[in-house]
Amino acid sequence: MSAAARAWLVGAVLATLLLGGCGIPDETPVLVVGPGPSMGTSAGGGAAPPQPGREDTLNKPDFVTYYLQAAAGDPDDALKRAKAFLSPSAAAVFKAPSDIRVVHLVDRPLNNPGSEDVTVKYKVVGVLGHNGILTPTADGTIEPFTMVVGPVSGQSGVFLKKVPPYLMISDTALSDFYDQRAIYFWNTEHTGLVPDMRYMPLTVPPEQQPTMILNWLVDGPADWLSEAVDPLPDRTAVIGNVPAQSNDNLQINLNDQAVPTDDARALDRLRRQLQWSLRPLLPKTLELRIGRADPNRYSDTDYLTSNFAYQLSGTPERFVIFDGRIKRLAGSDTSAEPIPVVSAAENHGVRTAALSSSDSEDFAALVVNEANNKQSLRVGSARTGQQAPLTKISLPAPIGHPAWAVTPVDARNHAVGLVTAKGSLYSFTAEGEHQRVDWPGGPSGVTAVSIAPDGHRVAVVAGGQLYLTTLTTSGEGMQLSDALPIRTLLLREITAVGWSSEGWLAVAGVDAESDRVTVMDMTIDGAKRSDRVTDLGDERVTYLTAYPANPTTSQHTYFVSYVAGSDAYDALQTAVRITTNKLADPGANPPADAAPTAPFFLN
Repeated sequence: MSAAARAWLVGAVLATLLLGGCGIPDETPVLVVGPGPSMGTSAGGGAAPPQPGREDTLNKPDFVTYYLQAAAGDPDDALKRAKAFLSPSAAAVFKAPSDIRVVHLVDRPLNNPGSEDVTVKYKVVGVLGHNGILTPTADGTIEPFTMVVGPVSGQSGVFLKKVPPYLMISDTALSDFYDQRAIYFWNTEHTGLVPDMRYMPLTVPPEQQPTMILNWLVDGPADWLSEAVDPLPDRTAVIGNVPAQSNDNLQINLNDQAVPTDDARALDRLRRQLQWSLRPLLPKTLELRIGRADPNRYSDTDYLTSNFAYQLSGTPERFVIFDGRIKRLAGSDTSAEPIPVVSAAENHGVRTAALSSSDSEDFAALVVNEANNKQSLRVGSARTGQQAPLTKISLPAPIGHPAWAVTPVDARNHAVGLVTAKGSLYSFTAEGEHQRVDWPGGPSGVTAVSIAPDGHRVAVVAGGQLYLTTLTTSGEGMQLSDALPIRTLLLREITAVGWSSEGWLAVAGVDAESDRVTVMDMTIDGAKRSDRVTDLGDERVTYLTAYPANPTTSQHTYFVSYVAGSDAYDALQTAVRITTNKLADPGANPPADAAPTAPFFLN
């Protein structure tokens, strides 16, 4: 990609991680990353486990558990499957909406011997629509409900005689019967694709999934993404169902409205969007016919470069702050190279930093200690392999960890970043321009920010809560869309967050039951979770970062690090402290009381 036609990839920054980022060459080879922790997702094609039926148990609590799986799967038949568990009289009056509530059981279903009452206590995680979108709920209230399970005269087995007036499945059923899948929409600058995470029922046969994905695309993006991405053109429609692939060829037919005649690049963008959205179902050749025109056939893998996450390296470079200076950590091929952009004269008094690289230019953002206990942000850019003076930006203290973001490319090819300062978010450029980010209705007291590889999806921690938003630009500068609260059911307080893949976040917080600090992975909607490092004591994690997984090589990343107290750790199933002996060059006579902190990646 040329500099005039691309946006910068400069991801989430700083703090504690294992490895660091890489530059973004025009062509990046696929680097194999080892498997991460198992978190209930697959690359597609997995088989759903057997779905219990009504007559599979007479145990009343188990019966309720089976009912909370019944609606999982193909949404067209969800109501029918749920009604199969109901008594004839209950089924006759059950008029539930088609959307499904996903719930987290606070306790197992409880039943007293001899009673038909089964008490369930749950929190609603969110609402799963026909379009595969799970919309999180911000309400963490425990909702108790007494279901009634018992026999029906003249019928075998037991039935549900009383249920809540809506379709519902447990979050366990969501993990067991759905595959997290990304479809893609172009950002409004048309410089890169933005993932839109959906849930594909595993019961839908692979040959039917392309039709479902195309219908999702035609219906448009999730509401929370709508300000940052472009939908397909108005009145775009799929012509017929997508036939099963044949001879390693997948044929898709769309109407004429799918490609505007006044946009010469629209067809190429469309096929790249389709190719990414159809992964991993995509065969060798995509055959795309628009209206009655001759079909176009695409067999190349050049579409991969349209997703910034494809540029992520399997062996990222990593850095830490040691004795007020940026230092490289050992273990990468570049560990002996100079620090990008930052000269030795500028490399002092550093609290935290972010480094990023394009195919021809590097970017730096440093939070630096000033006299009288003040802080400032120092920013700059230079040609790859060179250093440059940094520009001082005065912001209200305390200043948090900066992060570079993907931005539209203007005439001067500015890169733009975000940083927290005294509870607010500020944008900045490498030239020193800065302003407070407009966030209408957004929460106050922002303490952490992490930007997804696509550069538009943003995770924010404010007041101990987690939010998602999107970063957009206008004539008035950088703006954030309405905040989408994400309920982290197992954590009562969130202190740090980092994007670990397109659809997952690494979060640190306090376990709601044990009151102990933990680091876990979860989907961006909070519905699926997996422990990464548990019981870290009572010292809060003040910073966390993750180097996201490349979606072509892995679903999850190994590379998560954090800071607790003044120490930095890598989260490798257990917490591994980053010590001085891991520095590539500690320097002459390093202070005995100094320790590496605030690790980060070159993104």
